[in-house]
Amino acid sequence: MARLRRLGVVKGVRELRLPSAAPEASRPAGAPRRGPLSARGALEQLLPGGRVVESDDGGCFVIDRVYATDHRHGGDALADLLGSRPAAGAPYVREPRLEALDFRDFLFLDTETTGLAGAGTLAFMVGVAYFEPRAGGDDVDVEDDVLVVRQYFLRDHGDERAMLRQLDALLAARAGLITFNGRSFDVPLLDNRYLMNRLPSRLLDLPHIDLLPPARRLFRARLGSCALSSLERTLLGLERSHADVPGALIPALYYQYLRTGDVGELAGVFYHNEMDMLSMVTLAARIFRQLEASCCDDPLDQISLARWQADLGLGERAEATLRASLDGDLPFETYHQALYRLAALLKAGGRRDEAVVVWQQIAHTSSDDVSAHVELAKHYEWVERNAAEALAWTERALALVGRWTLTPNTRLIRAELAHRRERLVRKQS
Repeated sequence: MARLRRLGVVKGVRELRLPSAAPEASRPAGAPRRGPLSARGALEQLLPGGRVVESDDGGCFVIDRVYATDHRHGGDALADLLGSRPAAGAPYVREPRLEALDFRDFLFLDTETTGLAGAGTLAFMVGVAYFEPRAGGDDVDVEDDVLVVRQYFLRDHGDERAMLRQLDALLAARAGLITFNGRSFDVPLLDNRYLMNRLPSRLLDLPHIDLLPPARRLFRARLGSCALSSLERTLLGLERSHADVPGALIPALYYQYLRTGDVGELAGVFYHNEMDMLSMVTLAARIFRQLEASCCDDPLDQISLARWQADLGLGERAEATLRASLDGDLPFETYHQALYRLAALLKAGGRRDEAVVVWQQIAHTSSDDVSAHVELAKHYEWVERNAAEALAWTERALALVGRWTLTPNTRLIRAELAHRRERLVRKQS
């Protein structure tokens, strides 16, 4: 004990008193809040149309923005998505429940959080978007639909339970969920917050379309980065205004608001989240239009789609996609990529004779690629048992490699071809 006292411990555990309950915990409904929540009026001034929705669980700041479906976001209209069917994506995202749904049944969801991971990470803003009939309209034609973008904002941590309750009521009215990287981040985070608040969660039960994996499968070969901000610039033709704030700064801006009550920097956060929601709608339109038609806007994307179809075991669809791309006006390099994919597909399907024709087409039109020559040499040596023909294709490959710049990889390819030639010469003799 004396040693503990020398270290500064002057009371034992039994003598310590728990702090009294925080004022917020015992705050009756409707009572004024303290700290940043005194900026309630400032929030409503900053974001006209925003309101605080009160309930038995407390209050939460909510703002709605309504867009006509002919609104253009970058190069696309919001209505473009309503011309596609979720069922087109069912085999790609492996979600058979999409067959019975319409995009009007879905809720788009995106969060702004206090961090990237950990039990203490909080979604202080939840953005959602959904299509609904225009007020007063009886039909569900595109012209009568609007897109509602709704944002829930935590004025402090005490608003979380109220926000989750309101979000759940909206989820209950929707049959599916669309996110961007939500399967790995947004949905697990929110599901955990429901758990922490001892509330039931339906997030994991809904059919879920995460747009990030399809975007990577379709566009990464051509565009490289498939971050949403990058896709906006390179695919959707969108440049955000100066009102936007970088996503990396958003947690710090929220903490600043909690410390000071100053709402001045929050407008950029609301704008950032709103743009994310609109971009998800138009990105979904781009993706599903191409999945539905098995036809992409760019030849490289077409080849990527065919590869995706082949990986899913959709061989007939992949072949049709590739043959459709070959009928177009392709750059020479892209043309060869499509032919290689087609030959590999035919070979895997046991249609070697057709694959041989494609390999020969590649070999006769290529001046610096020996892959098709090697495939033909293998075919004639091991399938046709024609060593002479296999040797001829090997010699042609060696002649091409002989013109290459000498590199370690060139030496390796040359050595492998020379070894194959020696073996074929022995077979002939």
